[in-house]
Amino acid sequence: MELALSSLYKDAITLLHQLVTPHGFLASTIEADNYKRIWARDSVVCGLAGLWIDDTVLIKGLRDSLLTLAKYQNELGAIPSNVMPNSKDVSYGSLAGRIDTNTWFILGSCLYYQKTQDEETWKLLKPSIQKSRAFLKATEFNNRGWIYTPLSGNWADEYPVHGYTLYDNVLRLWGEQLWGEITGETFSGFENIKQKTKTNFWPSEENDRALIYQQPAFEKALQEKQNHFTAFILPGVYDNRFDAAGNALAILFFGLSESQKTSISTFVETLPKHLVPAFWPMITPESTDWNLLEGNYSFAFKNQPGDFHNGGVWPVWMGLFCYALSQNGLQDKAFKIINAFTDTTVKNPAWDFQEYINPKTLQLGGKTKMGYSASGIVFMKLAMEA
Repeated sequence: MELALSSLYKDAITLLHQLVTPHGFLASTIEADNYKRIWARDSVVCGLAGLWIDDTVLIKGLRDSLLTLAKYQNELGAIPSNVMPNSKDVSYGSLAGRIDTNTWFILGSCLYYQKTQDEETWKLLKPSIQKSRAFLKATEFNNRGWIYTPLSGNWADEYPVHGYTLYDNVLRLWGEQLWGEITGETFSGFENIKQKTKTNFWPSEENDRALIYQQPAFEKALQEKQNHFTAFILPGVYDNRFDAAGNALAILFFGLSESQKTSISTFVETLPKHLVPAFWPMITPESTDWNLLEGNYSFAFKNQPGDFHNGGVWPVWMGLFCYALSQNGLQDKAFKIINAFTDTTVKNPAWDFQEYINPKTLQLGGKTKMGYSASGIVFMKLAMEA
């Protein structure tokens, strides 16, 4: 496994370096206009990999990405989903706007400054961060601390994740905490919202009842005895599917109690071939929310069961999940996942940093030469070294 991962890691760093331009990170090196753009979340994820391995080329790529994104922030404070440099071609989303562009931007900016102490760049980014924080505050709608994501309003832009999502809210909290460490200020009630998020997204008998957001929905979710953080909460209902990105971020940010470590370890053992899907279980035509999936696309339907967002295994989130496990003393589970991934790539000569792997067929899917996937391999390497 270590030899295979070392080879993948070397190729991943080469690819990430190739994605760096004077304007920041491209999403992929493929010759397609949509991937010759500076994407908010892709750029920060690639930059995160660079920060964690002290790669100066990638750290500069992050800086330039952040400056490009800040340049095209709109008057309401929204950070663009993607930008075609040196043009007026700016996107803030497709079928729905994107909440996570702002959360990743704040997180990336704060991590960049903490790492580099680059005062000149921080001076340029700080006003955009403040506008982004105000934008996110407005998306709470009810002024009760959680941001509310529209259907398909984050990275999973053709998948029915919405409402009070784990992924978006943890990203916001992490960025806000870093902002507080740097400036000494956070939004009102930050610590309470942090504890409320930790309490409500993994219901337990041990939780502080005073922090419960909606009692009936919480009690119903409690009876299901979930083994991971829940994906999202809607008025009246918990969606208890597994969200790899959300869980990775939550485990890194909150850490795990001993009972949660046992639960997440049990869950990992149930995953197909020990690979970690982006969302699990898959939505099928028999599922109650199939109607929210089947027409949810811009050009062509990609979310057959096991493909794309619908159960597809995205190396980026699987890698971040492994890193989170390793940071919480669960290296054995992380190693098992990484071994399954490296074994899959070694046996597939077509491997070229595709977006995802179908966990049932092990077929590769999506675009190739993705910085996202290269970053996931960096996270796996870090997990191995923890």
